[in-house]
Amino acid sequence: MQSVQHNKALSALAKALLVLLLATPAIATLSSKQREGENRRMAEPPHRPTSVEEALKYSASFDAWANDNFSLRAALVRLNTKVRYKLFGQYPTGQVVQGQEGRTFLTTSHPAAPAYAMVFSACGYQTEVTDLLDAHIKRLLSLSREHGIEANLLVVPSSPAVHVDQLPQWASALCHTATPPMQRWLAQPGIPDAVRQHVAYPLQQMRDASRETDLFPRTFFHWGGAGPRLTAEWTLRQFYGVQPSEATPYVSRKEWLPSDIGHLFPGIKRPSEVDVMDMAASHIDFCYGAACFDKPPAILKDFEVIRLRNHNAPRKRLVLITDSFGPPAAPWFARYYQEIVLFNANTLYLVKQEADMEQIRQFVFADAARSDVIVLYHDATVHAARIKQDFSRLLPGF
Repeated sequence: MQSVQHNKALSALAKALLVLLLATPAIATLSSKQREGENRRMAEPPHRPTSVEEALKYSASFDAWANDNFSLRAALVRLNTKVRYKLFGQYPTGQVVQGQEGRTFLTTSHPAAPAYAMVFSACGYQTEVTDLLDAHIKRLLSLSREHGIEANLLVVPSSPAVHVDQLPQWASALCHTATPPMQRWLAQPGIPDAVRQHVAYPLQQMRDASRETDLFPRTFFHWGGAGPRLTAEWTLRQFYGVQPSEATPYVSRKEWLPSDIGHLFPGIKRPSEVDVMDMAASHIDFCYGAACFDKPPAILKDFEVIRLRNHNAPRKRLVLITDSFGPPAAPWFARYYQEIVLFNANTLYLVKQEADMEQIRQFVFADAARSDVIVLYHDATVHAARIKQDFSRLLPGF
């Protein structure tokens, strides 16, 4: 009898400790003056006081810094995250949600953004940007040609648009009532063929292919493996009439890689299997950074730039102007090109001096008139008016 009572007491104690553990972050947040939860900025190391006033504040500053950096806080945050995910399948942030069939979705790009903003933008639920797309896409195509650049636009459908059936059931139901904005824009009867042929949005092809293979690793935001490989085939056939049989052979291997959004859920390991190209075995020379180019402008060090070379490829040169979806795709495009220059425009807004901007233009568009040029953005980038934001700087007169 005593043994039974003892076991019950231990069980009750364990439950109480678990509840206390789960409640600790919430209690701490409610009692914190910063009221910013676990995503707050850690306290900075205190500086040596230079006045009586600073000396009086030194003790509190030192305590805050020591608590953040030399306590068990980080370990407890990771433990709390693990327990919540194990028991309830919940991530520690509203920016990430567990979908169906093991798929994880990034729901917002910033913790202050409206809930599920990226999901609903991709699938088109309560999202109306047709006029914006019409103005920006047509202007990009016409103005680039005025500058002697035959630019084409590839808009990559993101995971919520492709894997709509794997969203949480309630979100999937809402998205099934909507049409993705790019699909809605392309369905307009008034778009000239001269415009339509220079814009690729392979939503249906990706949905069909996703029934056979993963185009997005299951716990990733970005695509990988078959996603960019197949999209390169479809896109180059549409834009330039290139056949998949023209691509050089490749060697790849399956690797289990940590999630590219794992920094949002410390303490949880959610790797995915990714088909990774072995570029050396595929005879593709990959070089990352400004040093890959002859006499690069100094400003180029602030950008993600990549150079790939494949001497056996059928086509000469491709310029890829991209967002973060470009780098995972570049090696697969390199099967068709002797040289690829990739410029990631995500940090273009940081350039303040016109002289620096002019150097970037000269770098990106050097020999562009004799190159294939593809702007590769994923859907959220296009919906956020980034075409206008970026190309009003890259192409004067936008």
